[in-house]
Amino acid sequence: MANLQRTRLALVGCGLISPAHIRAFGSQKERLELVACCDRDKTKAESAVSLALGVMQEGDSISATTDFNALLADETITDLDLCLPHHIHKEITLQALRAGKHVLCEKPLALTPEDCDLMAQEARTQNRVLMHGENMRTASNIIAAKQAIDSGRVGTVVGLQATYAHWQSEVLNKDWRTRPSESGGGHLMDGAIHFVDVLRHLGGEIAGVHAMTAQYRPELGAESEDTAVLNFRFEQGHFGQMFASHASRGRGASPIVTVFGTEGCLSVEPFGGAGSVVLFPREGERENLFSDHNWQTTFDNEVSHFLDVIREGATLYSTPEDGRENIRVVLAAYESAKTGREVPVPKWED
Repeated sequence: MANLQRTRLALVGCGLISPAHIRAFGSQKERLELVACCDRDKTKAESAVSLALGVMQEGDSISATTDFNALLADETITDLDLCLPHHIHKEITLQALRAGKHVLCEKPLALTPEDCDLMAQEARTQNRVLMHGENMRTASNIIAAKQAIDSGRVGTVVGLQATYAHWQSEVLNKDWRTRPSESGGGHLMDGAIHFVDVLRHLGGEIAGVHAMTAQYRPELGAESEDTAVLNFRFEQGHFGQMFASHASRGRGASPIVTVFGTEGCLSVEPFGGAGSVVLFPREGERENLFSDHNWQTTFDNEVSHFLDVIREGATLYSTPEDGRENIRVVLAAYESAKTGREVPVPKWED
């Protein structure tokens, strides 16, 4: 029987992505109690609390704090949601797991595959849940696309294409994001990794990558790429492509993902409405498989699934191993861009 008491969670890191997480907490307020918002900048923590008070249950008490160690020591807090700079994901996650907390950690899970495995091993040692916070994995339209592929609606997959292009606000690229030693790279590591995950989820594991990168906006990070083209070789033999940029103005991409198959073609649209997931079968009219997709729902689903795993024993849908494999593909792309050659991504030896 499910535990009717609300899960007590603290948010750690109150930067630009945190409002999406806070609104997702609000979507689960019957199951989730947000206890604290923590940031080294007290003003940011207080702003997060202000937003949270507007979406959580009336009468909830939510503290603003700069004391992460106090959260670790509080045995009534069972879960932490980490929205932190990439380079401290490993350290903070390990501390949280060792303190007995379940952890939802924003992507990328860490900066190296080895660190991802260390985090996963610690979660197993402590018998805690470590969820890789990839909101595209829990996006309703991607779930619908995956179900269609798995049920044979496109036949045998022969190729995939993805596009992730937009104009990045300079507000997003400040401080640690401009330094590859802390961010792990540029747009490939920070943004396009979302669609590495989508392509792996829909098309299977990637066996090789050939990449080219460029820079059009040095103000976003003088040492970082903002545009890339990647060709993929999948383990099952089919191919894939991705164009990724945060130096492109306008609409960006439509569709964001296309799956080509022997029995049909599947398009995932980015703008909601009736065309969120469209199947173009071998014969007959196109079919709308899913509609009314929106960005916030991806985070609502992410938090809901995290609670399902913790409270109901559901199978984890976005694993540390997924986080590791996404990192491996991105790092292979960076190596390819430097060498001009296809770089293999061999099967990982667990």
